[in-house]
Amino acid sequence: MNTTRETPAGFSFGRLSEDIAFLTRILRTRIQERNRGFFSAHDVAGGEVAVLNLIHSNPGLTQRDLSRMVVLRKSALTKLINEIERSGWIERRKEGSDKRLNALYLTPEGTTRLARMQQDMTALQDELLAPLTPAERAILFELLWKLIDDPSVGSVAEPE
Repeated sequence: MNTTRETPAGFSFGRLSEDIAFLTRILRTRIQERNRGFFSAHDVAGGEVAVLNLIHSNPGLTQRDLSRMVVLRKSALTKLINEIERSGWIERRKEGSDKRLNALYLTPEGTTRLARMQQDMTALQDELLAPLTPAERAILFELLWKLIDDPSVGSVAEPE
């Protein structure tokens, strides 16, 4: 590993050059800075984008399963779902024998809104990953999912 990585000003990162928490925080900050323009242009928040995409990919997804997927407390997700539902982009439906569970679906307006965002989302992702070759991108995602899926790294099953 490259423990001698330096800043543009010549300062050494030392041990932090191999610290996953430190590096992912820097990367996350840079990504969030880039995302601000997207969120502003589409008048949407990051959590809303994730929820719309996950419901689109999994019609009928329950709030419980969604909270596990986005690693949000159920109370925070409920607030987010309420806001998105008030916007008219999703709807809750009671399905199955357990009437306590809400199945989530995109409304036609939500589907249209998400479709409008998709092109900009793809362009933003391409911009963020521009320094990587397609093969490096595939490896990056493979390694990230390997860490996410490994139970020894921690569980995302029940965020509280």
